[in-house]
Amino acid sequence: MEHERMEELTAEACWEVLAGQPVGRLAYVLDGEVNIVPINHAVRDGQIVFETGQGSKLLGIDEQGTVAYEVDRIEDRESTSVVVRGFATALEGAEAATAASGVHPWIEGDRPEVMAIVPSTVTGRRYHYRRG
Repeated sequence: MEHERMEELTAEACWEVLAGQPVGRLAYVLDGEVNIVPINHAVRDGQIVFETGQGSKLLGIDEQGTVAYEVDRIEDRESTSVVVRGFATALEGAEAATAASGVHPWIEGDRPEVMAIVPSTVTGRRYHYRRG
């Protein structure tokens, strides 16, 4: 396949893609190493919310530590990629319970900790393909 054209997405279109895809990849640095993990998420109040287990290494992300989150949507003749850059922060109490209500993990497990990615930038691209 060849690229026929690429378009930059508006902020609104980026958030629509994020809200419509249940899983993405979180990139973060912990103890000097870059890590990338798939996570299920929800979009709430302009943030990406996810759950993690007690003792998870994700809890070690420094509160001002920069993270990136990427979501793809691949269809027959187009693909879309959205990248969120920002920092991760732990949510607590009622805020955590409310934020986590939209997260639906694919794998069962105890995930009492709720974190949010607070975006500094949100960018996206859509690639339209033609059959080659």
